[in-house]
Amino acid sequence: MNSVEKQRVYRRLESTQSVKNSQAMYYFQSKNPYLHDEGKKIAWITSGGPVEFLVAMDIIPLYPEQYGAIAGSAKDSTRLSQVAESHGYSQDICAYARTSFGSILSPESPTPLSEIDGVGGLATPDMLICGNNICGTVLKWYQDLARIYKIPLFIFDTPPLTDDKISSYYIEYLTTQMSEYITFLESEMNKQMDIEILTEVFQNSKHAIELWTKILSLGEAIPAPLNCADRFLLMAPVVSQRGTSETVSLYEEVYQEVQTRVDNSEGAITVPEQYRLLWDNIPIWFNLYDFYNTLAQKGVVFPVDTYTNAWSQNFQESGDLLKDAAVMYSNIYLNKTLQHKIDLVSVLAKKYQCDGILYHSMRSCKRYSLGQPITRVEVTEKTNIPGTLIEGDMNDSRAYSEGQVMTRIDALLELIDTQRN
Repeated sequence: MNSVEKQRVYRRLESTQSVKNSQAMYYFQSKNPYLHDEGKKIAWITSGGPVEFLVAMDIIPLYPEQYGAIAGSAKDSTRLSQVAESHGYSQDICAYARTSFGSILSPESPTPLSEIDGVGGLATPDMLICGNNICGTVLKWYQDLARIYKIPLFIFDTPPLTDDKISSYYIEYLTTQMSEYITFLESEMNKQMDIEILTEVFQNSKHAIELWTKILSLGEAIPAPLNCADRFLLMAPVVSQRGTSETVSLYEEVYQEVQTRVDNSEGAITVPEQYRLLWDNIPIWFNLYDFYNTLAQKGVVFPVDTYTNAWSQNFQESGDLLKDAAVMYSNIYLNKTLQHKIDLVSVLAKKYQCDGILYHSMRSCKRYSLGQPITRVEVTEKTNIPGTLIEGDMNDSRAYSEGQVMTRIDALLELIDTQRN
């Protein structure tokens, strides 16, 4: 690789360090050996699970998916996946799940959270919370975790929505589960839920999501102030700590810095912006900065993506806290119809003035990747914005060919140039 290829064309976002520091403390606290003495416990939870209830009950939420992303960024997820496969887990299942099982089954060498706390693996859970609004794999994944650790599991069931309008019986079904969820947590913690504290946590969550949405919206500016890799790193608090006041403060800091970039017409990359692409699906964690940096050298920037936008669904206040929570956690991007996805990608691509769309078709995440070929055709027909499919995986490098991926992207850029001329 020559010196030109090694050149980094990213502008450093100072507030990213604040996010990293916050995450470091978050993981450090979860490894506190006196945690139980302080009346706290650990819960592993899926990324679409109702986290605010845990925060309100002094339960620290940890995310095996987030750990998977960290292991991927450390370029160790493929090794951990192979460890899981050696114990009988199929290569066809989610690479996040295989990374998680690999870290558990090789406790002598889990991926260190090197940029976070220097300690390998997630803290051992006391309970498991599984929401299937993001995928179906998590059900078996968390059932197996419950078997391994011999700990209780609560499943928050959210059947896929068939319409953008949520029916009353659906809301009633989920609201009932919210009540059962509270009962479960009260039993595990041997104390009652304080509704005032829960309300405050939801207010923090609402404010954090509002700020996150505002940060994402700044991507409409030309040049784009944030690239995909920036958002993928900045999204950590809105996933794992969104019920805390600290996350609100973090995103206020991030918003101010990104707004300053917009005011000064300063882009996320240091070369002239030539192509604005929308990214669909989870990133390629094991090749994160190199991938986007390589494209940035060609003037490619990603002002928007569907992945980080999935955490912009906010809490609508009606006066019934559990009902409002039920609506929010069912109204998740991956829990909605294919038509909704087509419509959303079309809206985002136009709103952020995208020249093209990159669909990451992943071996691991069937629920996210399913329907992408149809989405590509339908979105292009609606918007006249071309798109292409690249094949890969978020955590398993064996399912990724950089040469093939770059060939398809170059063809998309050539098509965009042809349409301009």
